[in-house]
Amino acid sequence: NALYERPAMLALLPPLQGLRILDAGCGSGWYAERLLERGAELDAIDVSAAMVDYARKRLEKGGLPSAKTATLKVADLADPLPFDDETFDGIVSPLVLHYMRDWRPTLKEMLRVLKPGGWLQLSTHHPAADAARFQTENYFATEHIVDHWDWVGKVEFFRRSLTEIVDSLVESGFVINRIVEPVPTNEFKAAK
Repeated sequence: NALYERPAMLALLPPLQGLRILDAGCGSGWYAERLLERGAELDAIDVSAAMVDYARKRLEKGGLPSAKTATLKVADLADPLPFDDETFDGIVSPLVLHYMRDWRPTLKEMLRVLKPGGWLQLSTHHPAADAARFQTENYFATEHIVDHWDWVGKVEFFRRSLTEIVDSLVESGFVINRIVEPVPTNEFKAAK
């Protein structure tokens, strides 16, 4: 992710100076730190209290003055978002939504908390890569996947087709401006 997903996501971000941004699924706070460095006014949420605490400590260690004004809280993306309508200029949700069976309720909540003209930038597993890796019998079915990652252990997520990804966004009220498949960086190639 550090050499593949993150460079692509960062390259797509618009100027953030003075914009109120939601980091939806902030995890360890890596993106929160980058968003603050770019001048965003930040709110960050994650379902894990331990990850929110870790992100908060990361921001405190980073020493960015804007980190003092960032709001971090525990919130589940499967529930209504704890924000008023039309609060955010943008939402960043990196490698989060594939942990949810149905994106539509969450996407509708995200749309609710975005200001008119606001944007959502997300990343997820590549549907074709996961279909090949897990030997999917029906590419178009949304599948519950149980995988094992050496550094984490058991990981569960949902594999879905590109059609389902696009339909989830469009049916929730979003207009898709771009779909990007990142090109591996030279650092990524060298690390293989």
